[in-house]
Amino acid sequence: MTFFAMRSPRDMFAKAQREHLRLMKVFDIDNLFNFFVTAYHIKDYVLHDGRIKQVALEEFLSDQDMRDCRDLCDKGKHLVLSKRSDPQTTHIHYSGCLGGAPLGAVPLGSSVDNWILTTEERSIDVQVLANSVINKWASFLEANGL
Repeated sequence: MTFFAMRSPRDMFAKAQREHLRLMKVFDIDNLFNFFVTAYHIKDYVLHDGRIKQVALEEFLSDQDMRDCRDLCDKGKHLVLSKRSDPQTTHIHYSGCLGGAPLGAVPLGSSVDNWILTTEERSIDVQVLANSVINKWASFLEANGL
């Protein structure tokens, strides 16, 4: 019996979907942390389930988006990565006041926060990465009958 009600990869994926919805509604550091930690750890439930060979899961997790998800998860939990190159995150805050953002980028009187992840391979908007990660997990689980 598990401590939490989550017992299957689908249960953990449903939690990741809820975290993703929260992140899309309120794009802040708490929701970013919760999403990437939850999304990365779906793998533990897939492994425990036993229906997917570890090599197939490892191949899926070798995708660049999934590696970036892993790095954000691990960096969020441990502050620094020591076994891999440490990606950098940049927080960009655009204000809707005059001179606060490129013209037309943000409605007047509002603001937008973005985080950019920069690794040796690329730079990617973290919100774009979150969308990709949730979609890739959905496809992987569906393709493998989970």
